[in-house]
Amino acid sequence: MKIERVEKVENIDFEGLLKEGYTCFFFDFDNTLVLWKESKLEEDKRRLLIELAKKARVVVVSNGKPRKVDLPVTFIWRAGKPFSLKLWRFLKKERIDPERCVMIGDQIFTDVLTGKIFGFRVIKVEPISAKEFFGTKILRFFEKILEGKVR
Repeated sequence: MKIERVEKVENIDFEGLLKEGYTCFFFDFDNTLVLWKESKLEEDKRRLLIELAKKARVVVVSNGKPRKVDLPVTFIWRAGKPFSLKLWRFLKKERIDPERCVMIGDQIFTDVLTGKIFGFRVIKVEPISAKEFFGTKILRFFEKILEGKVR
């Protein structure tokens, strides 16, 4: 499974993706856009999402609990990634073509797998921080095995 990788969200060439015809961008929230359990975005990420939302559909898809976030984008909380019924319903209701979607996130077993299951282009970013949910730490171990990084 080929996975595109960038260090952080700000390094993604969104203009290039828009030119390629991508019209919907799905973002993970915790450790992709903000620190785990936080709700305040750094100003550069906030501006990036606001500007991108003027040109394309922007949706945050998180397995986390709902939080108050002041952004002009759609949020799907407690999404149940990677087999997200909420995301599937959203795609059907909004008539979104999966081939024109990009999934951006920091975890292989939730974000990357979600993108692959739904037929999205996938971009994996590095996690913002090592501080995260205990279950995620276990999955990170298996990610390292998959990537051949365990010694």
